[in-house]
Amino acid sequence: MSLSGQKPPGRLVPSALTTLPRGAGGSGDGGAERAVPPASGAEPPGTPLQEIVRDLFAEAIGVPRRTVHADSDFFRLGGHPAAAARLLARARRVLGAGLDDRALHEAPTPARFAAAAGERPAAATGPAGAPAGAFDGAFDGAFDGEGSAVLPLRLRGALNAGALQEALGDVGHRHGALRNSRLGSAGTRLRALAAGDHLLELTLPADLVDLWSHTPLAAELALAYRARAAGRPPRWESPVPEAAPRARAGDLAPTVPPGSRPAPADARVGRLALDWDAGLHQRLARLAAAQGATLFMVVHAALAALLTRLGAGPAITVAAPVPARDSAALRRAVGPYGRVLALSVDTSGDPAFTALLRRVRAADLAAYRAGTAALARPGGIALSVLADSGEAYEAAGLTVRAAPPLLPLRAAALGLILTERHTPAGAPAGIAVTAAYQYNAVGETAAAHLTGQLAALLEAALDTPAAALSRLNGGARPPLAPAGTGKHTAPSPTRRPAPAPAAMPVPVAG
Repeated sequence: MSLSGQKPPGRLVPSALTTLPRGAGGSGDGGAERAVPPASGAEPPGTPLQEIVRDLFAEAIGVPRRTVHADSDFFRLGGHPAAAARLLARARRVLGAGLDDRALHEAPTPARFAAAAGERPAAATGPAGAPAGAFDGAFDGAFDGEGSAVLPLRLRGALNAGALQEALGDVGHRHGALRNSRLGSAGTRLRALAAGDHLLELTLPADLVDLWSHTPLAAELALAYRARAAGRPPRWESPVPEAAPRARAGDLAPTVPPGSRPAPADARVGRLALDWDAGLHQRLARLAAAQGATLFMVVHAALAALLTRLGAGPAITVAAPVPARDSAALRRAVGPYGRVLALSVDTSGDPAFTALLRRVRAADLAAYRAGTAALARPGGIALSVLADSGEAYEAAGLTVRAAPPLLPLRAAALGLILTERHTPAGAPAGIAVTAAYQYNAVGETAAAHLTGQLAALLEAALDTPAAALSRLNGGARPPLAPAGTGKHTAPSPTRRPAPAPAAMPVPVAG
């Protein structure tokens, strides 16, 4: 969901981890070591609108985005009057909000500025009352068929197994989703990848966590470990929030991929992995910046255009999993605090791609702002754009870094997950694309076909963004192949088999 700039001063996307300052959390009373949770002002934004505002702050001041948190003060970060004027001008265009000249002084943090721009707290997270596994973690997974989520953590350094065991007990007592997370218990295992390099895998019920649980899990485990390694129990600064209200069912059904067939909620799921290179990533970032949009919005517009061309339009609805952590307490929680929005757009009239992007931008922003925005039902097509993470928490000679999470996709017929990669300086470095599909509904052939056509349509839109949808891609494309048909090779980029995350070391950016 992050706003991409043409010449980014730092990382383009939210950093999933915030490095802990060495020596932080020391106790002054000689008793329990005081474990400062990530909610002490260093947690990343917890809603899509907060992420956009965070990027605007970083762009205006000229600092890396990873240094701007949900509660970072614009002026303490180095903001000055000229930067404030730039920010307000850009925010009015990007957010479409009537912000007066005092807005930044009255709301100087991304969280408060997002609220000033019209964001309202989510009335409920979910949907949750659908069949088991429905959309709680609606993308990439180990696909174990049991609706389980795996949150892996890479541990590098000299490991004190006893301190780790105690730290897992500490976070387990603190967060209900982690109560059975001791080493040796069902679903928790520690694997040695090399000397001083371990992978801790926590397998949890998918309806108890979401993708955004990974950051507080890594942070709090590191802090508890540091305390236990020093021979003291951690003492948390604040309690975990009460459970958020859960929606019982979705409001709108996402558009089904043309040619797909009905499948049961527990249908077998497979996936394909593809790479979009740095050149395409950079061009997408430039188009997003030029149109006052986000990379997600650009891909959302292209997906809506493609589905329309394949016969699904003109009313296209995409399921979009997003965080719903609008408060500091929720941003530090391990639990199901996300929504799966039903983002709908009208593609009628054969608009230019840039005109469709403006429709998508308006629809997406309206849903981000509304606490009662429509939620997606199970089924159909889902889209998410995620960020890589490159920082780690330091804990008594050990670094704790979140590895790619494995969350089941059992409710969507086809889910497209785009994970951006960036250079250390924050420049676009490519996008990893995962197409997760239900075998009975879509199948590998259709998933490869649609993903390849999406890449081709994006390339065409980048070449001629003012062209009408009917003229993109140089004419009609072949229809989407239904599940179970013959083999098909995606046109571009090159398809490669997806790795089996549970059976091999999880790669970590660095």
